[in-house]
Amino acid sequence: MYIQYFLLDLGISKTQIGLIFTLALLMRAFGNIIGGKIADLLGYKRTLLVGYTIYAFPPLLFLLHNALLASLVYPLMSLGSGIGTPAKSLFIVEQTQRRKGLTYMLVQRVLPSIPPALTAPVGAKLYEMGKYDVAVFMGFFGLLISLLLLVFLKDTKRERAQDSFSFNLLRSKPFTIIVFLYSFDAFSTEAVQWIVPLYLRELGYSVLDYGFLISAQTLIIAFGGTFAGIFVDRFEPVNALGLSYLVVAMSLLAFSLGKGWILALAYLLWKTFGMIGFAALPLLIERYFSDIKASAFGTINAMTTLISIPAPSFGGVLLRFGVGVPFIFKATTNFVCFIWVKISLNES
Repeated sequence: MYIQYFLLDLGISKTQIGLIFTLALLMRAFGNIIGGKIADLLGYKRTLLVGYTIYAFPPLLFLLHNALLASLVYPLMSLGSGIGTPAKSLFIVEQTQRRKGLTYMLVQRVLPSIPPALTAPVGAKLYEMGKYDVAVFMGFFGLLISLLLLVFLKDTKRERAQDSFSFNLLRSKPFTIIVFLYSFDAFSTEAVQWIVPLYLRELGYSVLDYGFLISAQTLIIAFGGTFAGIFVDRFEPVNALGLSYLVVAMSLLAFSLGKGWILALAYLLWKTFGMIGFAALPLLIERYFSDIKASAFGTINAMTTLISIPAPSFGGVLLRFGVGVPFIFKATTNFVCFIWVKISLNES
């Protein structure tokens, strides 16, 4: 949570930190691909154990207070997270018989948002007191407990893909459509979300106002995640995905033009309906793919991550034409995605 500050304290420049985070994105994408393959071949439990082991231990490198080793922590954790993500997501879906969308979002988004909300002030206080090592130990202890609990997990994936590596996903029309939709949406999201504080400042809002907005993120995640799960269960993943693109597009147009309560409401709708794509993806994978679900899930996540890497720079280019232009661009891409869902994915 405070990796950037710790890296700065070790003498690593801001530019180098940016490169570290870019490397972390690449490692997460790579992890998604190999994690999906491993899950299809060996099962979810083994994949989760591998992923969480790689994720849990790198933070201990911070205790050495070495700049080079510390710079490896976040990329290695991202690799482990990427490896485990396909198995974890599909395990949740396959374990659930009813209300799959709601259960998935509660486990993946809502519940994980609670510990950071509770521990962030503790971590900040320890950091200010110069006891960052204590915070690292506390975090590692929590990760270790999670890893030990995985040992008692019962694997639900009994049928193994004989050779998931030889399956050409690009020949699958649903796969191509889903990759296009999620990549287009992810690219436009990454292009604009970092601009929000700059936009608010341009409108005359203070840093404190933005701080309140950040503080509300936990509530937005809890409410939005729960709503997204219910929404996907109610309207089915394809219809829910299309409607979410439409609502987000309209919300962003309002966000780019509005002020006051309209601005706040538009932001709330944007973030809430923006979670529906996250909730719908594993259900779409379950619908369109059979024994290579994890490979499809991992590959889609990896491709959207890789495509999103240059997005913030593109958002910076759009800023030259006006501080509201990036949000209009995002709204336009979501309208395109909405139309594409209606004319393509439903037919599949």
